[in-house]
Amino acid sequence: MELRQIEYFVVVAGQQNFSRAADAVGVAQPALSQQIRRLEGELGVVLLDRSNRPVTLTEAGAAFLARAERIVAEAKLAKDDMREFAGAGRGRLVIGALPSLARVALGAVLSRFHAAHPGIELVLREETTDQLERLLGLGELDLALLHTVPGMYTGDASHRGIVMERLFDEELVAIVATGHRLADRKALAIKDLRDEGFVLRARGSGLAHTIATATTAAGFNPVVAAECSSVGTLRSLVSAGIGVSIVARSAAEAPGPPVVVLPLRPSVPSHTAAVAWRSDSRPSAAVVSMLALIREHLAAGPGAALRRSGRGR
Repeated sequence: MELRQIEYFVVVAGQQNFSRAADAVGVAQPALSQQIRRLEGELGVVLLDRSNRPVTLTEAGAAFLARAERIVAEAKLAKDDMREFAGAGRGRLVIGALPSLARVALGAVLSRFHAAHPGIELVLREETTDQLERLLGLGELDLALLHTVPGMYTGDASHRGIVMERLFDEELVAIVATGHRLADRKALAIKDLRDEGFVLRARGSGLAHTIATATTAAGFNPVVAAECSSVGTLRSLVSAGIGVSIVARSAAEAPGPPVVVLPLRPSVPSHTAAVAWRSDSRPSAAVVSMLALIREHLAAGPGAALRRSGRGR
């Protein structure tokens, strides 16, 4: 059983398609299929049901996938540790972040890191919090900037080998277009938005979960006017009058299309911005250096970070 065979299996299971998986790993599809069949032959079981479109896992395949993902993650961590041990001063640092947190001050953080470590390639992946947790658990990220959301991410991440360190709390506010009928209010209650169309982040985001929880508690389900993948796009749609939304104050007050920012009374439980990393391996020098910069720039909150980056008002 070869590591590449296990890696190929994990990619096929994720893509649910041999052709897309072959493109992802950079090999010809026949070669990929042959390696998967060799793996199945050695294990003595069929891992993938090829009669379906998309390709699905068999019962044995589903059981093997959890172990396979851990093997792939451990192999990557071992390679990273040995690269650092060799003192090459080069490598790759993969950082995951919520788009809203990336926008606050990661530019300044990454600029300073690059100046100190020019030989290290920086990769930024923007995802929802649940995706960031998943990728971190699989070892595909070195660090992640995410939100811990009341009622959504309540489990102790340490049992998955993840450390989460609080950075700051984010107040959530309502935003509406400048000409909206509610724009002249001093504050809003969630119930005031009952008859409004909402612009929402994609499903799986902490923000979408918080809005759903708050509106349910107020006795209604939000009418979805539009759904998008980034807070920047969400704000643009609200500014254009497509609907209303609820976002972190830092996103509402950052430079961008004009919106009216309205406090929520009573307030909605805040989101806590956190930096997360894996605890089951020795942090590389690059991770330690990046953590120090993130703490310096973000621990004081998003307002201070925006001022440092020169983008505050």
